[in-house]
Amino acid sequence: MNSIVLAFLLLLQRTPYIPPGAVDGMLRSIDGAPASAVRVAAIPVPKGNGTPDDNLNYFELAPSTNTTLTDNEGHFSMMDLAPGRYYLIAGASGFGTYFPGTTDLRKATIVTVASNEISGNLDFALLQRFGGRLTGTIKADMATLGPRTLTLIGGKLEDLIQVPVKPDGSFDIGYVPPGTYIAQMYPPTSGMAGRRVTVGNDDVTGVELTPLPTKTVTGRIVTKRGPLPVGYLGFQTETTYVPSDINPDGSFTVQLHAATHEPVMAGLPIGYSVASVRIGSTDAPKGITVGKSDISDVVITLDTPQQLAAIKGKISGLAASRYASTRVEIKGPITIIGTLQTNIRPDGTFEFPDVTPGSYTLSLTSVPEFSPMTLNLDSTDTVNVSVVVPAQ
Repeated sequence: MNSIVLAFLLLLQRTPYIPPGAVDGMLRSIDGAPASAVRVAAIPVPKGNGTPDDNLNYFELAPSTNTTLTDNEGHFSMMDLAPGRYYLIAGASGFGTYFPGTTDLRKATIVTVASNEISGNLDFALLQRFGGRLTGTIKADMATLGPRTLTLIGGKLEDLIQVPVKPDGSFDIGYVPPGTYIAQMYPPTSGMAGRRVTVGNDDVTGVELTPLPTKTVTGRIVTKRGPLPVGYLGFQTETTYVPSDINPDGSFTVQLHAATHEPVMAGLPIGYSVASVRIGSTDAPKGITVGKSDISDVVITLDTPQQLAAIKGKISGLAASRYASTRVEIKGPITIIGTLQTNIRPDGTFEFPDVTPGSYTLSLTSVPEFSPMTLNLDSTDTVNVSVVVPAQ
């Protein structure tokens, strides 16, 4: 083993566990009342000698590492903070108040968190009226759904606002900045549409998210050429997104509510995209419109690059009598069972003409003496492979 690698591993083994620290405090509203259900976040202070007065190239805040919500009395605590220096901010990013009570980062007090210690009495008050409090209910059996959060997106938020949904389905977000948002449950579930809500300076109550009846939609995904690459399938409307598993053969089954759902694919290689959607023999350019009946025979066709990679090779060291019972197999980023197989020609050659770029493992079926080899296809070029079977 390389001496540098060995030294590094020994250093890791000797690195002691450093227990976390904690922060604890109270938050009040601009009116002096306990500020309940308000997000409080800990933001690490950038390392080095930079200050907020410096150019942002030298001083740029990282995302918050820990967040919590104040309770009904305005109390907050974060118990698993890595030792270090932090800014505390209450409220949504871009609208928040920094400890000990300022909207100017340059005037914020840095809180030092020590291992196994609680930095307490961090009491401060909001300097802005965020608008209103948002409360409502998920009208579903939460015991069946399991843990969920209510997520608020949109408006002028720089990040998401998330609060846990209580076992009775209720949720409570304190002091949401004025604006129009989509309130939705996460992780999403079929038939649970998001709700558009507008928050002003008054509280918004009685927001309800109710599951809608769903129908079964089945179909398959195909490509214009080559195998189907690994990707993530979802169906979206203006207020919902429902993910769907893709089976090894490219088929899918999903529950969708009455609406027009646009199929979307994420995580595809460069050059792949949804080209068309058909239901039976009918084109559906705007998506799948679900009504009162189940829908079957949906075909989602993916556009592919004009040229795909190819693998050509020749096998040596294997008796020709074993060619008929042996297949050349590659495993990689392709959905159809994750593998492709091809026969060995009488002259010992083989070919995979259309292969999605990526990393593959090439093996020979029924030839245990051959160790699989790795192939990296990072372009659309043809890769020539020499497969040598060792003598037994």
